[in-house]
Amino acid sequence: MIAASKSSPECNASDRTPKLPVRTTKNVLRETSSRAEPTLKSAARFFSRPSSTWLIATIACLDYLNSPHSPERAVLPIPYLVQLRYLKLVFLVHRAALACEAQTMYFLAGYRETSMIRRAFLSIVLASLFAACNYAQAPAPPPAAIVWNALSSPAMDPAKSAHTENVEIARDRVHITLIDGTIQFAQPVNGVTFGAAFHGKGRVRVEPPNPIEAQQLKLHTKQDKLDIPFTDATFSFTDGFADDVAKQVKWQTSGTPNDDFYAKRQKDREDLGESAVPRLLQGVLSTDRVRTAYFLADLKLAGRDWVEFHEDALDPEEIGVGRWVDVGPFKLYDVWMSFPAGARTSAEAWKDPQAKEDFSIRSYRIDAGVTSGAELNATARVDIEPRLSGQSVLIFDLDSNLRLDSIKDSTGSALSFYQSRENKDRFQSYGNYVAVVLARPLRLGEPQSLEFHYAGKRAIRKAGSGNYFCESSGWYPERPNSFSARADFDLTFHSPKNAVLVATGEKTSETVEGNSRVTTWKSEIPLAVAGFGYGDYKVANDKAGEVAVDIYANRQPDDLMAQVQRIFESGAARGAVGTLTPSAMAKTMGQEIANTIRLFSLYFGPYPYKHLSVTSLPISYSYGQGWPGLIYLWSGSFLDATQRHEIGLPDGVQLTDFFRARESSHQWWGHRVGWKSYHDQWLSEGFADFSGILYVQYRQNMKEALTRWRKEKELLHNKDINGHAIESLGPIWMGRRIRSSVTGPASYQDLIYSKGAYVLHMLHLQLVDPRNPDPDHLFKDMMRDYCKTFDNKPASTEDFKAIVEKHMTRGMDLDGNHKMDWFFNQYVYGMGIPQYNFHASVEATPDGKSHIKGEITRSGVPDTWKDAIPLYAHMGDKTVRLGTLTATHSSEPLDATVPGKIDRVSINDYEDLLADVKQ
Repeated sequence: MIAASKSSPECNASDRTPKLPVRTTKNVLRETSSRAEPTLKSAARFFSRPSSTWLIATIACLDYLNSPHSPERAVLPIPYLVQLRYLKLVFLVHRAALACEAQTMYFLAGYRETSMIRRAFLSIVLASLFAACNYAQAPAPPPAAIVWNALSSPAMDPAKSAHTENVEIARDRVHITLIDGTIQFAQPVNGVTFGAAFHGKGRVRVEPPNPIEAQQLKLHTKQDKLDIPFTDATFSFTDGFADDVAKQVKWQTSGTPNDDFYAKRQKDREDLGESAVPRLLQGVLSTDRVRTAYFLADLKLAGRDWVEFHEDALDPEEIGVGRWVDVGPFKLYDVWMSFPAGARTSAEAWKDPQAKEDFSIRSYRIDAGVTSGAELNATARVDIEPRLSGQSVLIFDLDSNLRLDSIKDSTGSALSFYQSRENKDRFQSYGNYVAVVLARPLRLGEPQSLEFHYAGKRAIRKAGSGNYFCESSGWYPERPNSFSARADFDLTFHSPKNAVLVATGEKTSETVEGNSRVTTWKSEIPLAVAGFGYGDYKVANDKAGEVAVDIYANRQPDDLMAQVQRIFESGAARGAVGTLTPSAMAKTMGQEIANTIRLFSLYFGPYPYKHLSVTSLPISYSYGQGWPGLIYLWSGSFLDATQRHEIGLPDGVQLTDFFRARESSHQWWGHRVGWKSYHDQWLSEGFADFSGILYVQYRQNMKEALTRWRKEKELLHNKDINGHAIESLGPIWMGRRIRSSVTGPASYQDLIYSKGAYVLHMLHLQLVDPRNPDPDHLFKDMMRDYCKTFDNKPASTEDFKAIVEKHMTRGMDLDGNHKMDWFFNQYVYGMGIPQYNFHASVEATPDGKSHIKGEITRSGVPDTWKDAIPLYAHMGDKTVRLGTLTATHSSEPLDATVPGKIDRVSINDYEDLLADVKQ
């Protein structure tokens, strides 16, 4: 699995837990808020007073407001600060004029003339001042704290209540009708009305934009088109919703100011970890409310739960429909539909995944401390590059258990910020947002730096003596969808002197300062994410060519493994397990990981970094995690065959060769080549599964690899918790949305990993060239080209499809247009596993050739289905590939004569097809 932001559910869940380990390895392959801002108009009013005493006091006040230590200054926009400096200058000139006037009265008799000169001078100064500062005529925005409090604890406006009768609200394909009832709006803030509550009778209708979304809607609701009634609703918005309603109603004064229905729903969403308040804050404080428009309709179904409909102008897929569902002890959000507005395709919307981002992160400089008590504190400087102008509120992800105490800008000024509630050990997360309010809006061409200071527990978990689990993400501020971008990382860690720490990047220094060990790490190239691990490690070294391979294995068993060891030592369990510590297998692990790098470099191109470090995860965290140049591996994979057998882990390749190689391959799939959106993550997880089986083929044998491919196919035929076949849950292009309350927790991995791997496996075998000394040379060329083209960049499904079309053979061109639409539409954007029935006879001809006659029939999929099917000939123990059958109809005859004598022909010898084959 690839590390990612906690806001990307597809990356939060553990990888498929390894269950089938193998025999002994062989060496075969080498809030701060401020008071209201003063206005220039009020200052100018007092300016006309000729009191020199008042002038001195005013200048002192202006000096205070201009001081960087003034909390009021932190919320004053830059234009106001410029005006304050200008005002001070004017007052100083005015005071000098008064002094000159006094001297003139003493020495001269021309007071009247001097007074007239002073008044004329003041008139000129005032005229120029107000001409230069027209901005001051606009009302100053209120401090962020006032806005935040109004949004998070809204009060209703009794003067904005109305009876609704067939009020129509349309947002793209979402049509909401307030048939009969009462709607009341919240009191506005910063001139923006942002919330409303409805009671009565309503209806919502949504027509899916395409067959994929229609299939998902049907899966969740059993409806082809959504059409459901509701009884209550809340609306949160920064778009034109209030105006839409106002045009269709007449206001009445019978509203109830104490109606807390809207406020309670706001709190409910916060409890679910889905607060809309940060997003509302962005919209309310934005200088471009059209570009940042937001609309959320939360509708209460009669006798049922809530359903949400949103249109978010900052999301590439602006329209979303779904609901929260009880799943055991927590609630899970099911996405019914998600699609771009305006009839655009998702491929178009995600072509540039950063297109709607206000800023990009150029670099991180993080100074972090970790303790033997599993505490973390850090100061993270984030350098950002504005992509668009006008945004005042920036939203980041940060583990809510790491509590912020300050955020500062480039000048060292404290900024207002708002963080989700501390989650502690709560099962249902409160979310992990941090909303930062800038001193002034972003401007193109003006980079900024933000400095976050935070600390807390639970981001690191202690699992035994010298054993620590460092979480996969959330330990530094990051943006959602971080794998579509790259940044430089400069890391400094202060760790216990007796511990060893390893992190992403190249280690540039190591010193000991008292009881702390200080190490610094710098990324060689921009990275998507960064991580670290530390503990009482034994370090083993190996090499794969010029790539250094370092294994960091715990010297002591974690708490769970120590307990298992005590059970065996006490005689309560029979058997000999020795010492259950990862360090015993450190050297072997180094050899195996080095082997994976050799193989994948051969197939996919150069390893992208100078070194690869591997750490052991405590046994209770049964998954793997890939960082750039750093891998977390479950400590179960560090056990030898005897230990695994004795403690009840069945022997096999799943836990060792496959699992290790799979996680190693993420250095290519996810890091060297990222993904543009959740739709494209199969390019990482599916390709990693493929790579794991490819390694099994080389590390073990073809028979073992074919066993793995059959198991992948079995997973797709398995049923989910509601009896749906896994493959029928949706296309692999749906990504994380496959995991839902109606599909079960394992559905995402079983579908995306297994089918994604099979897609690449089929392409691999279609590109086999049996006449070349290296039959895989065409496939290798394609994969190297893919990695080179998207080196350290994100790729989309369409990007990969274009690479496949560049390298496709004539036998793959089933439509005769040099396109692979037929393949991707069926296996990536579509669903279905065909059933093939193949029978053929072979007769020898008088001239020493073989005549093949037979038929292949297909069922279980639409008649338009197509496949390119490799055909194999058998001569005794020898198997050769004859060519490719083009199956474009449900029934295809086979009638051919080939040179030489053959015994029989067959298809699917190497699990070439994601199909059920009888022959």
